[in-house]
Amino acid sequence: MTPAADRRRSPGRLPRLTVRGWAMLAVAVAAFVATRYFARQEFAYLGCFLLAVVGFGYAWAALRRVQLTVRRRFVPESVPAGQPADAVLLVQNWGGLRTPAVTWVDPASAPMQSSDPNELPGLPGFSAQSAGEPDVHRLHYRPDTARRGAHAVGPLVLTLVDPFGVARRAIAIGEAEQFIVTPAVYDLARADLRLSTGDGSEQTARRLVGAGEPDVIARRYQPGDSVRKVHWPATARHGELMVKQDDQRNDQDAVVLLDASSFPGDDDASTAFEWAVSGAASVAQHLTGEGFGVRLVGFGDRSADTVYVDVPGSHRIAYDLAFAAPAGSADPEAFRLAVEDASLTSPDAPPVFAFVSDRVGAEEALQPLSVMSSHPVAFVVQTHGARRAGGPSEVGAALRRAGWTVVDCDPEDAVPSVWRALGEARGLA
Repeated sequence: MTPAADRRRSPGRLPRLTVRGWAMLAVAVAAFVATRYFARQEFAYLGCFLLAVVGFGYAWAALRRVQLTVRRRFVPESVPAGQPADAVLLVQNWGGLRTPAVTWVDPASAPMQSSDPNELPGLPGFSAQSAGEPDVHRLHYRPDTARRGAHAVGPLVLTLVDPFGVARRAIAIGEAEQFIVTPAVYDLARADLRLSTGDGSEQTARRLVGAGEPDVIARRYQPGDSVRKVHWPATARHGELMVKQDDQRNDQDAVVLLDASSFPGDDDASTAFEWAVSGAASVAQHLTGEGFGVRLVGFGDRSADTVYVDVPGSHRIAYDLAFAAPAGSADPEAFRLAVEDASLTSPDAPPVFAFVSDRVGAEEALQPLSVMSSHPVAFVVQTHGARRAGGPSEVGAALRRAGWTVVDCDPEDAVPSVWRALGEARGLA
């Protein structure tokens, strides 16, 4: 890309007077009034001088050109909620003049907070006859990662103030970019769950992990691995130390259903929805790690026919769930099709894990799925501020009657603790 093509300078807004500028303007008006009242020409001189200073400062702020370009990098490109990240801004001055002292802020869309204001040091001018490009000045800050989501960051906003401090102008540099904050994903303990056989005639104890035939594969040696696990043929073939790793293969799919439509879109329920997103991501990631293909549905446009599988270094589940949004309308047909498609991968009915709110009526889209699943589990998330004293929610009671295993969840609960409570709900504690 040529420098000319990369120079994206958004037009700045008109300058605004600062407190000092308004004060000087008020004093100038008072000086002119005093001239008529006291008949002293000195007040008129003072008023004219102050008007000239304010006029010069306003014109300077309006006409001063700043020819900067900025490139933005996030390290890492996406980060789990609450984890630190770095934003790096690469700034170049393509103008012939040294940049004035300005304050910069990298704004972000709500609920993400913008960066704190910082001073940008003067950057030397760049001559058109010079070879190469202007020097790159690096700016660093820590972006806000408290809230999950696909946040718009930028364009970089510079605040230019005239030498007298009477006027300021905001200038937008560059373009907005997307910063992905993924939901927090927790490690879940392995648990025995009772899965029904294909015809549902009996309950068979089956471990959620370890389905399929064991297979021995080789991976690179890591500090701490036992020497007894060294895979010598693979070591000779690869020319580096390799160790044996038992891999459990499982051709069965599972369904994780995040019914985003059951969560209201208001701020009062946002904590409950974020808990549900984090829970769905944790369960889905756990299942892929245990050999299941996972069909993740119900959370928006990215909820499609994708089957997630365990790929080392892949964070696709958490990445897609970063775009989940509450509210909308439920699509029971999409839920049913996901379970039907999952049933094609195994003679057993697929396991289904649903995350739903406790709002009355939220159970209607889930009830028909109980006969299609080997062990339907519903995590019913409380959307109110205080735990009910009356026990389980109406949604949970209705789902239990339909054959679901229900775990009533409070957003204050830890996701791993709720997962362990699932075993207690099935009588396996």
